[in-house]
Amino acid sequence: MVKYILKRLLMLIPVLIGVSLIVFVLLRVAAPDPAPVVLGEHATEESMEAWREVNGLNDNIVKQYVDFIVNAVQGDFGESYYTNTSVMQEIGARFPATIEIAIFAIIVASIFGILIGVVAAVKKNSIVDNASMVLSLVGVSIPIFWLGILLIILFTKVLGWLPASGRIDVTFSVNDITGLYLVDTLIAGDFAAFKNALWHLILPGMTLALYTLAIISRMTRSSMLDTLNQDYIRTARSKGLSEGKVIIKHGLRNALMPIVTVIGLQLGSLLGGAVLTETVFAWPGIGSYTVECINKSDFPVIQAVVLIIATIFVFMNLIVDIIYAFLDPRIKYGRKEA
Repeated sequence: MVKYILKRLLMLIPVLIGVSLIVFVLLRVAAPDPAPVVLGEHATEESMEAWREVNGLNDNIVKQYVDFIVNAVQGDFGESYYTNTSVMQEIGARFPATIEIAIFAIIVASIFGILIGVVAAVKKNSIVDNASMVLSLVGVSIPIFWLGILLIILFTKVLGWLPASGRIDVTFSVNDITGLYLVDTLIAGDFAAFKNALWHLILPGMTLALYTLAIISRMTRSSMLDTLNQDYIRTARSKGLSEGKVIIKHGLRNALMPIVTVIGLQLGSLLGGAVLTETVFAWPGIGSYTVECINKSDFPVIQAVVLIIATIFVFMNLIVDIIYAFLDPRIKYGRKEA
């Protein structure tokens, strides 16, 4: 297992180099020149040339890339063109918001997705099964931004139950310990602020969760149907075990392999793909910030965000593979069959 993990960690290097090279080249070739965007339309050519020189954009593109990689390895992604603040500091201030909404979404999606999938498999071809398939189809088909707008209209404008934007009301102050408002308010014992932060999280979290919930429920149903048709399930029933024990202990446990894969990969996707949700709900996370930086050609921030998301995604793949070994003892990484 250790040998396998080390091998996968070494494989991380060429993957990240490839990702960094692609985003670096695309920014230099396809993105607008950041000089007039940063300095404004009335900037002189001399001032723009001086700005490019200071920020290393006049250097040979190979030198620019090498400098970027050397600094990135040391954890230095440079400074934002607009705030002159460390990129890591800018990302660090916003990333907890994205982590919070992604974790909330994956928890909701996993709980309800597995529950719906199991019930649909057990009640195959019933009304419940057909309803779950319709829900899954809607979940994978409906655009996130449109769903977010519909939820805002229903729960904010019509019913008035939930707030439509932000992480917490301005009347509350949060002692920033972890950056996760639900955690920080609990640590401080401020349950009113916790409730307010949770209320702000529900709409964007549910919007982000729906697609993943649909994927998990479909995978759970498919995996459970295959498992429930196995001989050991019939044997368990013939021994007189309760149906609940057969389904949960013998069925779901053995059907978890592909479900864990989906959950792990979806969590990585949620961390990097919450752009539309954060934009619709004015959620101050890394997704909406990245869109803002793309519009402003803030190269250092874009490069850093892409590399960080790629790293998270690769590590999520590794974690899923490790969990495999615990769920299925037949899987032994790094060993050859005799």
